[in-house]
Amino acid sequence: MRKFFLAVKKNIFWFIVLILTDIFFIIGLWATDYRALARFSVALILFSLLLFAVACIYSVHKSNKRDEAFIMLLDSPTKENLDYLKDVTGHTSDESADRLFKVLNDYNDSIDKLTVSLDDHEEYTESWAHEIKTPIALLTMLLDNHGSGFTPDLKYKMEYIRCRLSDSVEQMLQYARIKSSHKDYNFETLRLRDIINEAVADYEPLLSEKDFVVINKVKDETVRADRRALQYMIGQFVSNSIKYVKEDPELVFSFEGNVLSVRDNGIGVNSSDLPFVFEKGFTGNTGELRSKATGMGLYLAYRIAEDNKIGIEAKSPEEGGFLIELTFPEIWG
Repeated sequence: MRKFFLAVKKNIFWFIVLILTDIFFIIGLWATDYRALARFSVALILFSLLLFAVACIYSVHKSNKRDEAFIMLLDSPTKENLDYLKDVTGHTSDESADRLFKVLNDYNDSIDKLTVSLDDHEEYTESWAHEIKTPIALLTMLLDNHGSGFTPDLKYKMEYIRCRLSDSVEQMLQYARIKSSHKDYNFETLRLRDIINEAVADYEPLLSEKDFVVINKVKDETVRADRRALQYMIGQFVSNSIKYVKEDPELVFSFEGNVLSVRDNGIGVNSSDLPFVFEKGFTGNTGELRSKATGMGLYLAYRIAEDNKIGIEAKSPEEGGFLIELTFPEIWG
């Protein structure tokens, strides 16, 4: 019905022409035989209205066929659909349709090539990341088995290198994961305390070196998420706490309702920066340490949280430090 009224509006000029024509003939009838005026004037007006309505309906029908043909060409730019569009529009030699057909095919070819290139890049990224994990594992084994023979300063530096390498590789894998068209998240019921302990254990040497006090108040609560993704997010919060440490560092995990809170007492974030901490590349201006950051850790945590349907919020407590809250959609336990 809407298209019909649009057709009426579009062809209002011809409607006015018909009415003026009717008026002309009515005047002619009145001048020649006023008795015929009563018999023919009403019929003439009704016929004109009917003729205009039929013309509008036909116009709507042609418009629908044209739209259908155009959509078919957009969805599948084949020679058959191009010929169908030309046949519907009545322009068998329409250069604009030929140009559109060429542009669509070129565009689809570009998309296909880009898709293949992205798939190759993802495959190479994952392959390289898994290859680099071998020397990292050897470095870990070296530190575990022969670490006692190193000076404390050398051992800390090697532990720092190992953590940074592992963090960078995992960050790259997570970035490739969120950008992938087919994400391989495996949602399962997880014991939150265990995930936190695993994430903290990855940074244990650095936490010990900085004399961190880690307080895990989480008990036996369970959440539903992807294990690898959740462990990475929590690991990023731990890593940030280590980077932006102050005296007597403390890291506290707590869980209430369906919200996991991760709080430290480090240098914190300016309140003006809080709305932007999850933006890609944002580092803020809280001291020299943040100016050297990449701004990728919290960005990836935010994107991963979105994929896992987990709410994420950053806060700056009055007592100082930095607070991250993860709100899970469901809890069991």
